Amino acid sequence: MSAQATVDVPTYPGFGPAQWIDVDGIRTWYADRGSGPTIVLVYGGNAGPPTSGGGVCAMVWSETFQRLSRFARVIVYDRPGNGYSSAPERDEDFTMAFNVAHLIGFLEALELEPVHLIGHSRGGFLTTRATLLRQDLVRSLTIVTSGTLGPGVPMNAVALSGNPHSPYGMEGMLWVHERYSYGTEHVTEEWMAPFVDHMADEPYRRMLERITRQRLLERFFRPGLAADKRETLRWLEEGRLQRPTQIVWGRTDRTVPVKLGFDLFDIVAGKGTPVTLSVVDKSGHFPYREHPQWFDDTVRDFVAEVEKDA
Repeated sequence: MSAQATVDVPTYPGFGPAQWIDVDGIRTWYADRGSGPTIVLVYGGNAGPPTSGGGVCAMVWSETFQRLSRFARVIVYDRPGNGYSSAPERDEDFTMAFNVAHLIGFLEALELEPVHLIGHSRGGFLTTRATLLRQDLVRSLTIVTSGTLGPGVPMNAVALSGNPHSPYGMEGMLWVHERYSYGTEHVTEEWMAPFVDHMADEPYRRMLERITRQRLLERFFRPGLAADKRETLRWLEEGRLQRPTQIVWGRTDRTVPVKLGFDLFDIVAGKGTPVTLSVVDKSGHFPYREHPQWFDDTVRDFVAEVEKDA
C-alpha cells in the first residue's frame, strides 16, 4: 500500500491538495488537513444509481472538513466506486462488508494512531461495524443520523418519492437534498456540482450499467447489509462496543425519524462505555450542514473530552 501526492490529483472545492493511496487494489482518493487529534470522516450512500443511495462523494463533508481542521487533523476519502476512487473489480465486492474492510485497510495503510471516526447516514453503520471489528484502530466513534444502523425502518422511500427531475442532473440533486433537509439555504449548486459531475463521468456510467445489468445491489449489497445489520445490532446489545461513542441526530429528519436515534442510544447505553446523544432542532438529515457551528462545537467538545481521558 502506497500513497502518492501530486499536483495532478483532482480535488473538491475548498479541500486543498489531495492524494492517492492504494488500498488492497482500490485506487483511493483522500484529503488530509490540519494537526492535532486525527478525525476521519465517512459519508453515507453506496455505489450505484442516485435513486438507490449512490452518487455520493467526499464533497458531502466540504464545510465540516474545513471547520474541524482548525483544531484537528482531518482526513476524508472517497469510498470504493464513489467520487474519484476506483470501483471493486469483482461483482461480489459490491457490498457494505467490502466498504468496511476498505476503511480498515485505509486506516492501516496510513499508519495512523487510533482515530476519532465520524460516520454519517450509511457511513454511521460502516464506522460502527469497523469499530466493532477493529477497536484497536479507533479512539472514539460518532454516529450521525444513521437510519442504516438505527433499529427501525428509515422513511427515505416515502420522503424522497416523486422527484419530477432526472436524479442524475442538477435539478434532481437539489430536489432530493432539499427534502433531506429542514432548511434549504445550504443546498447550493456549488455543493451539488461534484455529485452531478461524477454522475456524468464515463467510468461511473459504466459502473452503473454493470450494477444494473448484473443486479449487484439485489444480489449482493442488500442481502449482505441486512445480515450484517442484524449481527451488528446484536453485538451492540451484547456490549461489544468499547469505545466512547456519541450519537448525533436532527430532530426533524423526515428520512430517519429521531426515534431511531433514541432507540439506538438505548441499545448502546449502559454497556460499560460512555455514550451521549445530541439532538438539534430544525434539522434534517445533514445537521453538520444545517447547523455547522453547533456540530463543530459538539465534535470539538467530545473529542477534547476523549483525549483528556485517554
